[in-house]
Amino acid sequence: MDPSPQPRADLVASALWLALGLLTLQQSWTMDRLEAQGADPWSAPGVVPGIIGAVITLLGLLLLVRSLRQPRPVVGASDERAEVASGRRRLLTALGLCLLFVFGLLGRGLPFWLAAALFIAAFVLVFTWRERQAAGQRARGAAVAAAYGLVMGAAIHLLFQELFLVRLP
Repeated sequence: MDPSPQPRADLVASALWLALGLLTLQQSWTMDRLEAQGADPWSAPGVVPGIIGAVITLLGLLLLVRSLRQPRPVVGASDERAEVASGRRRLLTALGLCLLFVFGLLGRGLPFWLAAALFIAAFVLVFTWRERQAAGQRARGAAVAAAYGLVMGAAIHLLFQELFLVRLP
């Protein structure tokens, strides 16, 4: 499987990211600014979503530019079918892991940081397993996945609970 970017897939993805980013920007702009209550403009409810929307829009534009610069690869019909099937399997695997996180880990008594760490570790492990197995590095791959999970679980906790003061489930 060639890991190089696919121009057509990137073009479609960039259109979706651009639409999401622009919609997020538009919706954040129309949110109530609470000026009548003397609120600081930087504490308005739409500031963070607006920044996120701007970043998504910028990244969508970069993806669009990259997809337009990439030459279209010449592949056979069987190669393209195999690639589509592989992409669908990966998508369904990602969806399954996300659903397992939402319905299996959240709200089951685990602290959020631990549930997030388990999800991230499982995600990294599942999507790097084949490469690690081919390289004979299964144990190292599991250790790297666990490290990513723990570091990101802690970072999510610190970022949202301590910095943004958002109570996580």
